[in-house]
Amino acid sequence: MTDEQLNVSDQRLEQGEKRLNLIGRHAGILMQAYQTGELDALSVNEGILRNLLNARIIYQPEHGQGYRLRAPIAQLIANLVVDERRRSIQADVADKLDSIRNQVDVFRKAHQRSDMYLAELKLHIIEERVYDLVSEFDEAIHSLWNRLNTDFGFAASLDEKMAENQRAQNQIERLLDGLSMVDYEECIALADGHVKLRQLLVVQLQRRTSLQRASMLEIQHRMIELMSRFREQQSRSLLVNNMAQFLRQHPELKVSDYTERSEVPELFNLARGIRAGAHADVRIESTQQQTLDVLHEALHKTRHLRTEQTSSSESAKAMAQFSDAVLETEQRQLKQDVDEFFIDAAQSQYPHSALDYLVNNELRWQPEIWLFQVLSEYQTLTKSVQVELPLQRRERAVSKTNEVHIIEDLIVQPPKRVA
Repeated sequence: MTDEQLNVSDQRLEQGEKRLNLIGRHAGILMQAYQTGELDALSVNEGILRNLLNARIIYQPEHGQGYRLRAPIAQLIANLVVDERRRSIQADVADKLDSIRNQVDVFRKAHQRSDMYLAELKLHIIEERVYDLVSEFDEAIHSLWNRLNTDFGFAASLDEKMAENQRAQNQIERLLDGLSMVDYEECIALADGHVKLRQLLVVQLQRRTSLQRASMLEIQHRMIELMSRFREQQSRSLLVNNMAQFLRQHPELKVSDYTERSEVPELFNLARGIRAGAHADVRIESTQQQTLDVLHEALHKTRHLRTEQTSSSESAKAMAQFSDAVLETEQRQLKQDVDEFFIDAAQSQYPHSALDYLVNNELRWQPEIWLFQVLSEYQTLTKSVQVELPLQRRERAVSKTNEVHIIEDLIVQPPKRVA
């Protein structure tokens, strides 16, 4: 950073501090001008007026007219005091996006020239532009919530409610149109792999705009709900008011019990007739035999179905028990064959292969099941027996890039005998 750039930055800081102090010193007359629309020139001297004019805080539209606050100052006060009547929400998305594009272009050119000071400055400006873009939408949403709680809530008539609802809906549509102008694919292209730009233009912008869109949809849902609730209350109030007016016009009216009337109004005869439940009359002698035949037939069908269900459930239970018994027998036989294999290996003088034993003895077990059972039974042996009968695994790797090994055979070494 050069000395000239430092001097310019210091001058801006000093100038901004002086003008903020000027606003603070004359806050009373500025707030009065905000309330009345014009500054009372008679209450201040010419020096103060000159300083406010030079600082671009007030202006005079034409010669001879009064002094007024500039639009940014009035907007600042409206935002500070949350004056919804005079606070304007201007989310000009197109201009702000165009400004962001230009600043990104200048940032990349400065980065290519290795001008780090200009690149950092432009990056800071881009961050401000993104913050200004999302903050104005936040202000608009805040204004909508205030309108929902104040203008819409205190509207007395249905017409005022509908007009306020329409104004809010129009503002939401404009804001949604503005949000739709933000193209995230373009933001990704502008970031182009730069971490800070991607954080600003993609992550932060997308997260904030998504929350804002959800907030506006919630406002729409809330206003529709309040509108329907107000219509319901309005209809009840209208019914009560009309009834009270009718009673005032007919003071001699006496309300009687409708159940005691011989002629009931048509309004109470709109319901359909209720059909009584049908049932067989067993007291009629001519139909008693027919009723008994129907009952016997129904009982016979019920007993038949009950018998079929019982027999099917008993057969299924028996089949399950038979399957369990077969599996238990096969498991017992497999264990017995493995035990004989170990006994034969212990009595032999040569190594015993599990697969060779399976083939030579013509056992009916599958090789995988046989090897798994041999390995399981070997692990259940005591440590002393395992020392006497060492077990070796003949394995092969699945592939060069896979560390999984498949057991092809199990070799049991015979015990060492002393000569």
